[in-house]
Amino acid sequence: MIIFFSDKKKVNLKDVGGKGLNLIHMIQAGLPVPKGFVVTTEAYTTFIKENNLEEKIHTLIKDLSADDMMGLEDAFQKIENLFQEAKIPSNIHEHLNSAYGRLDSLAVAVRSSATAEDLPEMSFAGQHDTYLNIIGEKEILEKIKSCWLSLWNPRAISYRLRQGVPQGDDQLGIAVVVQEMAVSEKAGVMFGANPLNNRRDQILINASWGLGESVVSGIVTPDQFVIDKSSKDVIESKIGSKEVQIIQQKQGIKKEKVPQERQKISSLNEIEIEKLYNMSETVENYYGEPMDIEWVIGNEEAYLVQARPITGLFPLAESYESPNEKGLQLYLSFNRIAQQVSEPFTAMGLEIMRLEMWGVLAMMGINLGKYPRAFKVAAGRVHFDLTPLLRNPKVWPKISGNLAKKDPIAGKVLMEFLEKNKEEITSVKSKIKLPPKFFYFVFKFAKKAIGAMLQPDQAEKRSVDLAKKHIHEIEKAREKAHSNQEKIRLIEDKMKSAMEVIVLQCAYFTPGTQAEERVSNKLEKWFGSNEMLAPVIRALPNNPTTRMGLQLVKMAYDLKSKKQTPDPKDPMFQKFLEEFGHRSNMELDVGIPRWKEEPDYIINILKNYIEQDPEGLQMRLLEHKEEAEKATLAIVEKVKDEKGKFRAWKIKKDLQYMRKLLGLREQPKFDLIKSFALFREILLEIGEDLVTKGRIEKASDVFFIKFSDILKEKGSLVETVNRYKAECEKQKQIKTIPRFIINTGECLYGSTEASDGDGLQGVPISSGEYTGIVRVVHDPRNAVLKKGEILVTHSTDPTWTPLFISAGALVMETGGPISHGGIVAREYGIPAVSGIEELNKKLSTGDEVTVNGNSGEVILKKNIKDDK
Repeated sequence: MIIFFSDKKKVNLKDVGGKGLNLIHMIQAGLPVPKGFVVTTEAYTTFIKENNLEEKIHTLIKDLSADDMMGLEDAFQKIENLFQEAKIPSNIHEHLNSAYGRLDSLAVAVRSSATAEDLPEMSFAGQHDTYLNIIGEKEILEKIKSCWLSLWNPRAISYRLRQGVPQGDDQLGIAVVVQEMAVSEKAGVMFGANPLNNRRDQILINASWGLGESVVSGIVTPDQFVIDKSSKDVIESKIGSKEVQIIQQKQGIKKEKVPQERQKISSLNEIEIEKLYNMSETVENYYGEPMDIEWVIGNEEAYLVQARPITGLFPLAESYESPNEKGLQLYLSFNRIAQQVSEPFTAMGLEIMRLEMWGVLAMMGINLGKYPRAFKVAAGRVHFDLTPLLRNPKVWPKISGNLAKKDPIAGKVLMEFLEKNKEEITSVKSKIKLPPKFFYFVFKFAKKAIGAMLQPDQAEKRSVDLAKKHIHEIEKAREKAHSNQEKIRLIEDKMKSAMEVIVLQCAYFTPGTQAEERVSNKLEKWFGSNEMLAPVIRALPNNPTTRMGLQLVKMAYDLKSKKQTPDPKDPMFQKFLEEFGHRSNMELDVGIPRWKEEPDYIINILKNYIEQDPEGLQMRLLEHKEEAEKATLAIVEKVKDEKGKFRAWKIKKDLQYMRKLLGLREQPKFDLIKSFALFREILLEIGEDLVTKGRIEKASDVFFIKFSDILKEKGSLVETVNRYKAECEKQKQIKTIPRFIINTGECLYGSTEASDGDGLQGVPISSGEYTGIVRVVHDPRNAVLKKGEILVTHSTDPTWTPLFISAGALVMETGGPISHGGIVAREYGIPAVSGIEELNKKLSTGDEVTVNGNSGEVILKKNIKDDK
């Protein structure tokens, strides 16, 4: 029941809890930790069983939820009464008395050490109880009992429920650490990585007078020091007010005021900071990762009293390159900026995305292999190393400007980073040399763009035919691929050609985007505003995403007319799936089932439309076409009247390019996903083969392994599948994704000038103004958006389009004018704003807001939380 820190026998988490295990490891590593012992979980289990408490506790907590604080408090009070009546068994008394007698100091700290705390993914910091300066066997036993009870306090139960930790699990237990009190003239917390900016090359120290409890509990503003790991220099220091301190008394601790003159001076000197730096370095070397450390200093000695993994750090990119070896590198988040998705990819999804990058480079003659060094993965999200493209400052405005079209905040963030780190980024000359194949590809692209400009009526057919030919080639090659190795080679080869197809497809709408830019600039110059242009891009022809929305509305109308419910076996439904069944939510990930496999999302959308007014929705979409035609005529007439016939003729020509070509912006991705759907089918064939061979349990498990696992030919992959699945679930818990990651670990989320004080100033991406009720949607698959509600979400992709038909306005964290959300919002004529960080914390379903798509402002008119 008792294990001393200095015991040589092997211990595990289940016996001593997270805190106890870390202290024992640190003693074994020779770190300066005050002596002590752990009262193991066996003692707690014995106490519970001897007093018949297990079933009683389970009954009290079994139906509780994390948000039911009144219920949690009531359950705790009843459990507390049970503990007060319960007796600690005599054998626990005896073991404790014997262990306490072996300590050098009578004064000890008594700390909870639960089996689910101080872990990399869950710290449980502050959830369980700690008691300082406890003297005497009777008092220690009382505090041990209180620590056991803290396993069931409201905050601990709520935290476990939120983290998905089972309440009655056999693995859930609590040990108690009994540790000698070190002399503490000053104390605090030290992080082996800077949690404020995620940098792994910095150490952050918080320090104050007296015991560290004042810092941990947050009752003081401590001194703060940031240390650069490579130079050991203090690069930032802030002297906190430190108005109070916690000190030892005869029994326990007390709070007292710090003398005025000590409040304003640093609690640490240079020698002490160096000692703490060395302590952090030693702990990190031992654990192999930076740690969250509680320390004390007294009698010129520094002691380590706790160490746990730092939680909340965004993971470093896999295969990242150290700034000490490669200099500063900037990784762009493909998920967030390019595709506006926040979910992580499956393991096989990442393999396909890697091939996508390889394919783009290879088609331009840049041969970096199938594992390009610039391809980075962090937290299951795809990142690209932009650094080689940024060596020349002349290209910065162009690159940031292009990013801003997708995500305006990203453009600002990039320029802020580059200006701040200009000297280091430009110190290395660019080594990029474009091969002849690149210029040949540019020629091919330009040829198709010119063709689209000369014959815009043929552009859609040419774009679609290009993709059809590629799909036919995949199907033909599929017939010849028999072994798993041949099928993987097929996917690699056709992924390369798929990227060439979609890039060339972009040529067909390029004259349309150029025309849009020309018209917008001219209207702004001539009339002081380009707002009259907004209706022109509504109901664009040749847009597969718009066509999908129209078909859904028509199907809902027909079903309602016939008083039928959506049925995947219905011929109408089957026809829809033939054209659009290759799509899915998070469709760039081949690991996600397609609609033709799981049509629940489409059924849900149809039910939503049927409950509304499908005829009205249909009329609304048709009206958009009329509005576009009227707006086109109005612009031409205005220019003719005020600027002359020739300029009116040129504007009319550009408006025609816009109407005929801009709808093709959605075609490349629409067709790429067809290739992905075929790759998914081929991978499922491989999965079936692996099931037959007993290597995986079901065919869909193939999406949680990598090509290299398949090609090994032998051995079970079940453990690998389970590991990747667990990693993916853990990665899904990370909701806020940085726009960029630096190889120091620093994460860049938003611009320092991106929002005003209330945090609801974003970027306008579709004009207009609308007041309505908010509906926050995280996953479109189960979303029900009532007519006129304001869609609030992190970001959207084409599979969200059916929701736009019902929406009154759109507000997103991420996205720009040419992101999917911006394009579709303008096409459907709804106001839209993006670039507001952490929307789910600022707006709730039921809030009433006004969305101003002209200014980018979102005004909260009625807060549902205040009403409650």
